[in-house]
Amino acid sequence: MARRRPPFEAVTNGYRINLDEEERHFVRRLVGEIRELLTSVPVGDPKMTRLFPPAYTNADGEDTDAETEYQRLMREELVASRLDSIGRIDEVLADPTANTMTADQLNAFVMSLNSVRLVLGTILDVTDDDDDDADDPSSPLAAEMAMYNFLSWLLDSAVTALMQG
Repeated sequence: MARRRPPFEAVTNGYRINLDEEERHFVRRLVGEIRELLTSVPVGDPKMTRLFPPAYTNADGEDTDAETEYQRLMREELVASRLDSIGRIDEVLADPTANTMTADQLNAFVMSLNSVRLVLGTILDVTDDDDDDADDPSSPLAAEMAMYNFLSWLLDSAVTALMQG
């Protein structure tokens, strides 16, 4: 059956959530996995490269002392911000009666979805140059690419709703 409404839409009192129970559970599981990575993966883990891109590199593309200092000063704040966003959307999605979000909650949703996409995109080595062959159902990573595309669709819907609200 085709979906009749976008996953998120602007309404008078905020933003309507049009995700079914299975979709809510799926998103909660994915952001929970990001929460686990944020709290357990060491600095410099390749999976987290897009989530924490280097601010400073030398001419050879290697980390510099400035980068090490930046990570020391900022990483904790960046992690805390991402964890806060994850907590806020997890709370909304855990309540099956919650059918609307505020702009702040939807922004937290956008941030969390983007975090999942960045990590998944790193693992899948997704680039701007990828072509339609990335959606090949015979690919060994077809399920992961379908998940990436689903998250992209959710993210696009959330951003569109924010722009309309």
